[in-house]
Amino acid sequence: MGFIFRIINLLLDVYKLLVVVHFVLTLVKVPANQWTTLLDSIVEPVLAPIRRLLTAKLPKNWQIIDWSPIALVIVITIIQWIL
Repeated sequence: MGFIFRIINLLLDVYKLLVVVHFVLTLVKVPANQWTTLLDSIVEPVLAPIRRLLTAKLPKNWQIIDWSPIALVIVITIIQWIL
């Protein structure tokens, strides 16, 4: 059972890394290529609902920054603590 939790934890760590890389690439405005497109297809399906929720709940002056990657990393970290 511990082996399965370690694998899940490793996969969540990799996903957090992908989210951080995606966040940095969007900040520096890297042109689209096959790698950024692949990264978008992996990360965006999870970020989109979080982004919609945060857009609805956060005040307008907080929406200058896309907080969804930060929120996702926090949620993943909490899940890892629970596991």
